[in-house]
Amino acid sequence: MDTAAIREKYRAERDKRLRPDGNDQYIEPTGRYAHYLEDPYVEPAPRNPLTDEVEFAFIGGGFAGLTTGAALKQAGITDVRIIEKGGDFGGTWYWNRYPGAMCDTAAMVYMPLLEETGHMPSQKYVHAPEILDHCRR
Repeated sequence: MDTAAIREKYRAERDKRLRPDGNDQYIEPTGRYAHYLEDPYVEPAPRNPLTDEVEFAFIGGGFAGLTTGAALKQAGITDVRIIEKGGDFGGTWYWNRYPGAMCDTAAMVYMPLLEETGHMPSQKYVHAPEILDHCRR
């Protein structure tokens, strides 16, 4: 195996995708794009910020946050806070609810905590609503 050739091929392919404007290619979500900052699935629920201390705090209620939280709970650690911008758990599956959205990986491989929750996917490649429901278990 020629690792130098592989690295060069990787660099060449990467360079095809790099844009000279870097982060300037992105627009600020203001004006006509401001609505993208809002959660379309829940009404705002204003509350005072929490100021308590927890043993573990991490950002994101997607699969990584949920599986980490479950592992901590299994280890007997319950002083945990998952900080999530969305109105519910699910990460990608919370935000992407377009018609026909589904996973392109076999559900029994992709979906975490199946044994722990007792859930059996309804088919090999499940649709987004089933994955989102699983995140809420």
